[in-house]
Amino acid sequence: MLQYDTVLENTLALDYWKLFQDLPEAYFLVEAVEPYRIVEINKAREKLGNVKRKDCIGRPLFEVFPDMTPKYRETGVSELRLRLEEIMRIGKHKEFEPFRYDIKDAEGVPRVHYWRTSYTPILDQEKAVRYILSAARDVTEEVKAARRAANMEDRLEAALAVGKVGSWLWDITENTITSDKNLAKLFHITKKRLAKGLQIEDFERAVHPEDRERVRLAIQRSITERVPFEEEYRITLPDGAQRWVLARGKVEEHDGRLFFPGVIVDITERRDLQAQVELAHRQDQLNRRAAKVLQRRNEELEAIGRSKDEFVALASHQLRTPATAVKQYLGMVLQGYAGEVPEIQLDMLDKAFESNERQIQIINQILNAARADTGRLVMSTVVVDLRILIKNVWSDMKPSFEQRGHRATINLPRTPVRVAADQGYLRMAVENVLNNACVYTPDGGQVDLKLQRAGSHCRLTISDTGVGIKKADFSKLFAKFSRIHNPLSVQAGGSGIGLYLTSEIVRLHAGKVTVESRLHKGTTFAISLPLAHN
Repeated sequence: MLQYDTVLENTLALDYWKLFQDLPEAYFLVEAVEPYRIVEINKAREKLGNVKRKDCIGRPLFEVFPDMTPKYRETGVSELRLRLEEIMRIGKHKEFEPFRYDIKDAEGVPRVHYWRTSYTPILDQEKAVRYILSAARDVTEEVKAARRAANMEDRLEAALAVGKVGSWLWDITENTITSDKNLAKLFHITKKRLAKGLQIEDFERAVHPEDRERVRLAIQRSITERVPFEEEYRITLPDGAQRWVLARGKVEEHDGRLFFPGVIVDITERRDLQAQVELAHRQDQLNRRAAKVLQRRNEELEAIGRSKDEFVALASHQLRTPATAVKQYLGMVLQGYAGEVPEIQLDMLDKAFESNERQIQIINQILNAARADTGRLVMSTVVVDLRILIKNVWSDMKPSFEQRGHRATINLPRTPVRVAADQGYLRMAVENVLNNACVYTPDGGQVDLKLQRAGSHCRLTISDTGVGIKKADFSKLFAKFSRIHNPLSVQAGGSGIGLYLTSEIVRLHAGKVTVESRLHKGTTFAISLPLAHN
């Protein structure tokens, strides 16, 4: 009988060993004492770590898997060792957050990997931890996807902040509302209140009393009749200020639950076609976003990430068409095609024409910024004489210098300075820097432009005696939608995109932009470009 029991025990042990080896998840078993010798490792763990079982059994854990985490290289503190010690101390199963641990591929080259691990203590008869079972899963793609999605989210929020567009997702079934940062900012919702969760009553209270009943009935009708919601109304902020907003949304049903996604635009200063176009395209994005609420998180994040840059590019492109039409009609009226215009109206039309021109410039900058973000800002280069391009820009800027009483000088070589360039985009880069020198230099100041050769490159410097820039603000200069506050920033206006586009255009020409500045003394921008030798 004893012999039979022994055979049965050995057979069961072999069966459990085979089961352990064939498990799809990666496991290894170590002794719960220094130096944590490896007792067993299954096939999935061999494949995951690119190791052989025969090279692992009986060897210390850190000989087989040396600590290659960034934290260990920087501090000498082993995250894995701390985790093993914690499991021995608490005596309970625990799963840890993903961490970076690079492993070598078949060619011996280290590759970046992120892992999610869990540890389970195995106790002896005295309830002491005798072994530790480790499970590991490669989550590199999940971590990268999450980071890409987070970057795309930041880009869209920055772009929408320019247009003062906010979004919401109202779970009608649970009466909870999720909003983005722009919506919270518009309604002056604090982080503390946002953390507690929002309800429809929080927004109804902000609606102006004269508009409240109309908005409430429109929302109710949208829910009961499944018709789109679109209302223009006033809101009263906690400080007593009033703003006009345009809200649009539509009720959707997913698995028996009602959702109400929508967008809201601050139209106090600009109740025009631009807001409506942005709203329409933003609504399209939100509808697709709401439709994926119950899908797997990874798929949702990747889909949203791809759509955000497309939205900014498409919205900017569509905005440019009607704005250009407005410019043409205003021009025709100013030129007398509609008959004689009274002097007082001419002044108003001139201001409208100038405002429309600035609007088109901002739209073009946003469009180009979107192209740069998505890798679609492509240079069509030809060999050009940089002197001629600069002369043309200088000629166009000369009236602006004269209007402000600037002393402006230009210094160009006598012989051609040839570079391989996209003339349109490179001209835009030079214009942006030269225009900044003009608008940020007080009346009567000095602006100097100089082009010279420097070995295999040429160097264009634009210096001014303007307000200057703090060193602490240098990092903001070439950031998208970033503007530095100074005595002339309000007067200068701008979208915060010009220098970002300049740096991208110069980079795509294999060049570099640098800056030197002293506060209240002036600034010098330098653009370095490779010369075209053929």
